[in-house]
Amino acid sequence: MILVDCSELSADEKLALATQISDSLEGVAIALVKGENIVLDELSGEKPDASAVKDAITGFISRRKDAEHYSVEMVGERIIVHSADPVSAMRKKAQNRLPPNLLQCPYCAFVTEHEELLTVHARAHLFGA
Repeated sequence: MILVDCSELSADEKLALATQISDSLEGVAIALVKGENIVLDELSGEKPDASAVKDAITGFISRRKDAEHYSVEMVGERIIVHSADPVSAMRKKAQNRLPPNLLQCPYCAFVTEHEELLTVHARAHLFGA
């Protein structure tokens, strides 16, 4: 399973990155924010390619105004995103944190405590477009 470690990113950056990853995978999988990480839920029988996920992350970072201060590291199927300002992100994270029993849709403000419901909801975003 491909796991994107976003522990140095703010909540807003995580949601935007999850959206970018889902869009770039074009229906193969959907990226969901789960705690400090982004995990991929396969939509088809096809397994997402780790290099395609890394390319999506690199593309996301390249559009940031301070892109030169971000970095991406790949360790097996774990991709680690290093922030330009991890201290600032940690402060924002404390303000934007949901309780541990809640999950938020990477595309909108939908919040639920049920992972299955979030998966169905997030998939609806792909089919509604």
